[in-house]
Amino acid sequence: MRPPPLTLRKTLRWGDGLALVVGIMVGSGIFRTPGIVASTIGRPALTFVAWALGGAVGLLGALVYAELATRHPHAGGKYVYARESFGRRAAFVIGWVEALGTYCAAIAAVAVVSGDYLGRLLGWPPRVASATGVLLLVAVTAVHLVGVRLGTMAQNLVTGAKVLALLGVLVVAAVAGSGAGWTGSLPGAPSGAALFGAMAVAFQAVIWTYYGYPDAAKVAEEMKDPDRSLPRVFLGAIASVTALYLLLNAAFVHVLPFERIATSTLVAGDAAEAMFGPRAGAVMSALALLVVLASLNGNLFVTPRVVFGLSRDGLGPRILSKVNSGGTPWTALLLVAVVAVLLAATGTFERLLSLAITFILVTDGFMVVVLFKLRAARPAAPFRVPLYPLLPLLFLGTYLLLLVGALIQQPGITLAALAALALVWFLSWWLVDETESAAAADHPTA
Repeated sequence: MRPPPLTLRKTLRWGDGLALVVGIMVGSGIFRTPGIVASTIGRPALTFVAWALGGAVGLLGALVYAELATRHPHAGGKYVYARESFGRRAAFVIGWVEALGTYCAAIAAVAVVSGDYLGRLLGWPPRVASATGVLLLVAVTAVHLVGVRLGTMAQNLVTGAKVLALLGVLVVAAVAGSGAGWTGSLPGAPSGAALFGAMAVAFQAVIWTYYGYPDAAKVAEEMKDPDRSLPRVFLGAIASVTALYLLLNAAFVHVLPFERIATSTLVAGDAAEAMFGPRAGAVMSALALLVVLASLNGNLFVTPRVVFGLSRDGLGPRILSKVNSGGTPWTALLLVAVVAVLLAATGTFERLLSLAITFILVTDGFMVVVLFKLRAARPAAPFRVPLYPLLPLLFLGTYLLLLVGALIQQPGITLAALAALALVWFLSWWLVDETESAAAADHPTA
């Protein structure tokens, strides 16, 4: 007699999902990356073009993932869709690259930034940022080991607090700012053909800052009424975050000279310090720490669901599909935490960002191909992308252009990420039996 299927409890309402995704999206990026975007592009107007295009591309991706997630609302996200369209080897590659590549790099990068902001707040030297980030990562992991409800409550609390605080920044900047950064450009700002490469590199930071909306797919199995709630989470998250980011960038430019934005690693803190003095900068560092901790918490919530799903479906060690009494896939959580700790201890924010974004460009682009195959096999779905196939093709084309730009501007890190993808694909032919039916036996498809 077969054991009962391993499943995760349906405990999340659409508001929980929205708080989770917004908490992941509004993380280290909006504090760290405006300076990277400004210094790379060199012109205030073009930075706003980059941020607006980031929201538009995010909307395209959210539409694609809303359809995929409602077609197959199971734990795991991308790898589930790859399995249903191209088989178990494709699922193995997508799942493990995403879990231990994309998201462990992202968790590590957020942990490094968390340590940076905590150190800035306490007056510690920058060299201890990685070690401090590792300690914060371990502490958040301990919260999630207790159970799903505690992790969800923590996410709702910090997400609400940080959104209110960021809205306060907007109001104060609008009143106290003088429009210092709206004019001028940096010396040597790229133009002509060089501008394409600069935009591609800057867009990596923009995509990083917007990314997080696909994470609703990872908790689809735990959502109540997923057919209705998942599209609301995807589209609500990207719409609200796009508006927030555009307003925040306008606030930064309204307060700081553009040259200062381009050299800043904590733009919001520098803006507050310019308006109210050093004490306000410390307050903003505390806000930044709250923001990135919410992102760290959210990423540590969703990523183990991918490892759990892979292992439950026979694409990973069975021990990684264990769930504790609190509803947490605890063995998968520990694996994710260990890998992220190793990356955080050895990598810089910029290097981790570039690595994660290369994986994202490839795996998310592949999801468009997956959607085409699923649509061809079964046109009906609870949610369907409008203007199909135009919008998915536009999303795919954008990601291909960005990958080409990354290869031109950052060949080393981009080729290293592509080599890692190729290695996992090679391993899939050795480790995965395409004919194995364990997934179907354990967990029926939607």
